[in-house]
Amino acid sequence: MLKAEILKQAQAMEIVISENIFERYFEYGLIVSDKTGQGYVRGVKTQYHVRSMEAIELIDTLKSSRMFKHQKDYIFILYWKGFPIQWYKLKARIIEFHTSIMSNFKDIADYTANPDYREIIDDIAADEADKAPKAIGRPTSQSREVQKMEAQEKAKRYILVSKLISGLFNNGTISQDVFHSFNQGTNIESAFMDDSILVHANNWLQMKTWRDAVKRSEEEDYQETYELIALLKQYWSDLVGNYGDFYDVPLIGGFVKKLEEDFHIKVFSDRPWFYRFVTLILISGGFRQQLLKFLSTSENRKSWNQLIAAIPSLLTDTSGEEVTLNG
Repeated sequence: MLKAEILKQAQAMEIVISENIFERYFEYGLIVSDKTGQGYVRGVKTQYHVRSMEAIELIDTLKSSRMFKHQKDYIFILYWKGFPIQWYKLKARIIEFHTSIMSNFKDIADYTANPDYREIIDDIAADEADKAPKAIGRPTSQSREVQKMEAQEKAKRYILVSKLISGLFNNGTISQDVFHSFNQGTNIESAFMDDSILVHANNWLQMKTWRDAVKRSEEEDYQETYELIALLKQYWSDLVGNYGDFYDVPLIGGFVKKLEEDFHIKVFSDRPWFYRFVTLILISGGFRQQLLKFLSTSENRKSWNQLIAAIPSLLTDTSGEEVTLNG
């Protein structure tokens, strides 16, 4: 498609977009072009991807929602949804994201090392609890006690998160004491989150090496990563579809709900921070090809669906006997 054709279609659909805005979208990597030589003197003809108009519709929706601060972040949403994007612009944004992560982690690590750190955290948590909405009337001793307990719980969460981040920045690992504190704080059954999980996580959780992996990435890596994302979305759809709602999924749903409540985050949402973090991990984690090969087989997809269907009976089995699938 030619630029003029896209702008004309946008106008017919009452989408406000000028040539300057169009060029800005292209500069951010949200639209893909293909330049074809027209011969000597005639110059170069620039054609845009057939899905460019569809991408502009989505961009217009994202702008209207006012949920996203920077238009540059739209590239992660477009990529996650399968739209063609300029992969090298996506790469630059991921490197920028990793740099900001490490900068923030360094600040937190330095802050955690401060001798007065615990006292500062207690003051911050107490101040936040004091600013929370309160019942009308004079505060009672009971309400003051509740406020004090809330401040203590907030302080514990802040300290846990800061220790986690400090360990990741300084050592590239999650320590056992932080891991166990996290388990206790979120009431996770040890059978599902024992120390073996920590060992596997720390084997690849070397964030300082991720930047180098991203810098070496090429177009093929981003194509392969999207193939894996598409597969993961299919497996995810199988899981959620079987229960109607994610929070109703046994074990996982309850765990994520409590995690969101305790740390005031939204684990799964249509937000750039989630998409760029997952993309960063898949580009730099070193396990993409193995996981893609594993998930691509029809046998594993079939086994996945059998496991999903069997989860309720597995959880309600109280006989103590081992339950196996497929004999």
